[in-house]
Amino acid sequence: MVVTAILLVLLGAPGAFAQSGDRDVTADVLADRDVTLSGDTVVRLPGGVTTYAGVIRGEGVFTVAGAGTLVLVKNSDFTLPADRRRQKIATVGGNHPVTTIANPDPPAVIVQRGATLQYGSGSGGDGVIGHFVSAPGVSLNTLNHQVDGTLDLAAHRALSLGVISGTGLVKQRRSTWPGIELPGTHPFSGTLYVGTGADYGSVNYLTSMPNVRKVVNQGSFIHNAPDGEVVTDAADIYSQFYGNDINFHTWGSGVVRMSGVYSWSDNGSDTDPALSAPARNFAAVPHRDNKRGINIEGAAVTWGDGTNHRFFLPGNENTVYINMHADPGGARSVLTFDYDGPVTLAAPISGGKYHDTMADVGRGDVVVAATRGNAVTFTAPQNYDGDTTIGAGASLRLGDGSPDGDSALLATGRIVDNGELIVQNATTDARPARIAGPGSVTQAGPATTTLIGELTYTGKTTVQAGTLAVAGGSLAASAAVNLPAAGTTLDLTRARDATIGNLSGVEGSTVAAGRTLTVRSTAATTFAGTLAAAGDVTKTGVETLTLTGKHTTQASTWTVREGTLALAGAVQARQLAVQPAGTLRAEGTVAAVVDNAGTVEATGLTVRGAYTQHPGAHLRGTRMAVTGPVTLAGSFVPERAQGPGVLIDNQGPGPVEGTFDGLPEGAAVGALRLTYRGGDGNDVALTGEAGAARPGSGVSPAAAAPGLGSSWWLAVAGAVVLPVVFAVAFAVRRRVRQRS
Repeated sequence: MVVTAILLVLLGAPGAFAQSGDRDVTADVLADRDVTLSGDTVVRLPGGVTTYAGVIRGEGVFTVAGAGTLVLVKNSDFTLPADRRRQKIATVGGNHPVTTIANPDPPAVIVQRGATLQYGSGSGGDGVIGHFVSAPGVSLNTLNHQVDGTLDLAAHRALSLGVISGTGLVKQRRSTWPGIELPGTHPFSGTLYVGTGADYGSVNYLTSMPNVRKVVNQGSFIHNAPDGEVVTDAADIYSQFYGNDINFHTWGSGVVRMSGVYSWSDNGSDTDPALSAPARNFAAVPHRDNKRGINIEGAAVTWGDGTNHRFFLPGNENTVYINMHADPGGARSVLTFDYDGPVTLAAPISGGKYHDTMADVGRGDVVVAATRGNAVTFTAPQNYDGDTTIGAGASLRLGDGSPDGDSALLATGRIVDNGELIVQNATTDARPARIAGPGSVTQAGPATTTLIGELTYTGKTTVQAGTLAVAGGSLAASAAVNLPAAGTTLDLTRARDATIGNLSGVEGSTVAAGRTLTVRSTAATTFAGTLAAAGDVTKTGVETLTLTGKHTTQASTWTVREGTLALAGAVQARQLAVQPAGTLRAEGTVAAVVDNAGTVEATGLTVRGAYTQHPGAHLRGTRMAVTGPVTLAGSFVPERAQGPGVLIDNQGPGPVEGTFDGLPEGAAVGALRLTYRGGDGNDVALTGEAGAARPGSGVSPAAAAPGLGSSWWLAVAGAVVLPVVFAVAFAVRRRVRQRS
C-alpha cells in the first residue's frame, strides 16, 4: 500500500496577551457581546436558558459553568494557547487515506457538571464552537470538548467535537441531519445520545470510545472500519422509541466489533437509560416502541469479544430485525458471534429493507467464532443465503427444544463445521445442507433432521433424540456414529452411500438402510440396537464391532469383509459370509447360511441354517450348534487348554461333509482325539485318549456332554452312586448289629 504522511501541526494566531486565572465573561454573554479569549475563560450561567447571539474568538479555553443552559446561535472559532497545542493529525493510505489523531490537546471547551451548552437553537441558528482543519473525508474540529454536564446538539449540520472527554451527557436531538462525526480515541465516560445519526468510524478515520457507559440510540448509529482496522464499540446501547437502527459499513478487511448489548429502555433517564425486565425485549409493546434494527451493508461485523456472553441483540422477530446486504460493489456481509458461553439469537437474519426484513434473502455469511465455550443457539428460521462456519471449540444449535424455538438454515449455503452442529427442533423438520469440516453433528430434538447434499464432515455423528436422516449424501466421512438413547433412529434409506463408521448405540435404537449398509470399524465399538437393512450388510475395518441386539434382514447377505464382528445378539438374514480378512466371534444366533472363508470364533453360536467352511478358513472355539448341513475344510484351532466336548452340534439329519485340513477321523488334537461322528452320531467333538471312547461313538464317557446319550449317565451311576449306596447300607447294618 502506498503510504503518504501528512503532518498537520495545529497552530492558531497567538493571543494579544495571557491572563492568569479564569476570566469571567458572564456579563458579556448575558449582554450578547462578542468575547475575545485571552486565556482560561468562564461563563457562569445564572439558571434558565441563555441564548447567546455573540461570537467567541481569540486564544484560550472556554468553560461553561453554573446551573442553566447556554444556547449558541452563531459559530465561534478560537484556538488553544500555543503552549498547550501538542496533538498531531496523521493521514496515511494513499488511495484509501485514513486519518488518526495522536497525543490529543487538553480540552478547549469545558461544560461543567450542572451546566448545559447547546449548539444551535433547534429552529434557526446553528451556532457551534470549532476550529476546523480538513482531512480526507472529514472536517476535524481541533477544539477538544470535556463534557461533565450536558452538551445539547441541536445544530443541523455535520458536526465534529474533537476528542471528547468527561463524564456527562452528549445529546444529539432528533432530525438534525447529517449527524455527529467521531474521529479519534475519546476518553469520554458519560452517555452518548444519538437522536438522528452518528458516524462511529468511517472509511477515512478510526473511532474508539472505550469508556462510554451507555448510548441512547434514537436514530441511525452508523459504524464503519477502514481497511485492515478493527473498530470496537463496547457500550451498552438503548433505544426508547420505534424507528432506530445500527448500520454497519466496512472497507476491505476492516471489522466492526460490538461487545455490549443493544436493548430497549423503558425507564431511566437520558443519562442513565434502563430496562425494567429483560423479557421486555421479547414482548411486543404498543407502537412497537421496543423494535430495534440492524443493517449490515456488505460489512464484516462481530458481536461479542470472546470475554463474556452478554448477547448483543436480545429480541425476536417481533422486536428486532437483522438485514444483511451486499454493498454496491458486490461485497457480501459477514456476521460473527464471539462469546465465551451460551447465547441465543431468537430473530431471523434476513435481507429486506428496514423493518420489512423478510422481503428478501440476506446476502452474507455467519461465523461462530473459534472461542472455547462459544455456544450459539438459533431459535428462528434463518433467511440468509451464505455459508455458516462453526469454529473449533464452538457450537451452533438449531432450535432449543421448545415448540416455539425451532430453527433452520437455507440450503443455498454450506455449513463449515469445525466445532459442533446440534439440531434440536421440537416440531419442524430441519434440512441442514452440505456439511464439511472436522466437526461433529448431533441430532438432539424430537423433530426429524435430514442432512442433504454432499456431506464431508469427519467428526462424530450422534443421534440423541428423534430421527436423523440422510438424503442423497453419505456419512462415510464421519468418524463415528452413536445412538445413545432408546427410540432414536439413523435413517439411511435415502442415502447415496449407506456407509457409517465406528457404530455404537443402546438397546432400542435403530439404523435403517435401504441399500447396502456398510459399517466400518477403526475402533472397537458396541451396538445394542437394531440394524434394519433392505439390502446387504457389510462389516469393514480392522477393529471389532459388537452387536448385542436383534437384527432382521431376511433378504440380506451379511459380509464380514475385515476385522471382527462380535455377535452377542441375533441376526436373521439370507446369508452371513466371513471373508478371508474377516472374523465372526459369536455367542448369539444367526438365522442364515453361514459361509466361512475367514475365521469363526464360536463360543456358543447357534446357526439356524447351513455352515460351510472353505479351504483356508479357520474355526476357533468350543461350541457351535448348526441346524442345517455342515461342510468342513480349512483348519480347526483349539483354544488353549481345550478340553473334551462337542465342537459342532450338528442338529441336522445328515453327516458332516468333509474334514478339517490334516485332521481326519480320530486325529490327535493335543492329548485329545477329533471325531466327526460324536454325540448322536454326526457331531464334531473332541474325545479323551484313544481306547477310552465308546465303540462307534468316538466320544469318551468322561468327555461326552449331558444330553448326548444315556450311556454316560449309567456309567456315572455305576462308578459313583452305587458304591455310595453300598457304603451307607454297610454302615447301617453294622450299627444295628452293635445295638443288638
